[in-house]
Amino acid sequence: MRRLMLTAVTVLTACALPASAQETRHPTEICTAMDAALPAGFGAWNGKAAIGTAPSPEHAVHAPLVLGKGYEAQLAKKAEVTFSVEPEKPGGSASYSGLFSFTAEIAGNYTVALGSAAWIDVLEDGKTLAPSKFDHEPECTTIRKMLVFGLKPGVHVLQVAGNGADKLRVMVAKAS
Repeated sequence: MRRLMLTAVTVLTACALPASAQETRHPTEICTAMDAALPAGFGAWNGKAAIGTAPSPEHAVHAPLVLGKGYEAQLAKKAEVTFSVEPEKPGGSASYSGLFSFTAEIAGNYTVALGSAAWIDVLEDGKTLAPSKFDHEPECTTIRKMLVFGLKPGVHVLQVAGNGADKLRVMVAKAS
């Protein structure tokens, strides 16, 4: 009984805390330098090479991402992009999307990183692959999400959907 009362008092005390005490701090408040220690293979994340999106999967080869190179991609309005496989979360009519290609020279794990929470699909042989790993906002970086995909050699299509802005930081790298 005493334990139950102690637990109840603890819960009530926690609920009485002001909302600000219950919130977590944003990484920029606790990090002395953003992107000072990027994940392995992402040293070029801040490269920001310009690249435009392809309007359809057939044209994705005209928007090639070089592995290990950071890009600032220009996306298109959702209505201007045709996907070969409809994304699970395509975003609303005011969102932005993009199609890109990249080449996996050898079979293995490849990581796709974005500077936002947009939806990511990687297509292999025209089919959507499930990621083998998902990371959210590596600490003290401007990377918002990272997905790892097991790929066979060849050209792959990267579909990005549901972004809130027309620009997006993106990078694909061989996982270490």
